[in-house]
Amino acid sequence: MRKLSGYMTVEASFIVPMTICVFILIIYFTNYMYARCMLAQDSYILAFRASTAENEDMQQTVMDKSQMVAGNKYFGNAKPVFDGETRGKEITVTGKTTTRHGAMGRFFLKPKKGWEIETKSTARKRKYSDHIRTVKRIKDIATKEDLWNTDTIEN
Repeated sequence: MRKLSGYMTVEASFIVPMTICVFILIIYFTNYMYARCMLAQDSYILAFRASTAENEDMQQTVMDKSQMVAGNKYFGNAKPVFDGETRGKEITVTGKTTTRHGAMGRFFLKPKKGWEIETKSTARKRKYSDHIRTVKRIKDIATKEDLWNTDTIEN
């Protein structure tokens, strides 16, 4: 016969809520990582598209295409805001959003204001069709040189 018959109930009353809070916090972290990855990807896509655009105003290209690129994939987060900055032939796109969740109120480890996410991506303005042709031509020349060298070695 036990002297203390309710000790398991007391332990469970501490462990179960803490375990649930840890699981919810893990879900918040994965949502944060998802939003950060999507924001980094969208920032780079906007920088790349602005660098390949025909017009000279790369910042305007970023503003025009930002809503189309962002779409509706930022669930649980504020709509992202993108800003473009040019320096010479380089364009830098900065994306910002906030992850806010109210499921746990202000209990346990949940941050009070949410997480602010910011990413930067850069791309150079160049004519990619010419660049690809140049790289392909250099590769072709290197391949021909290698073939020529192997032919002379075998003879």
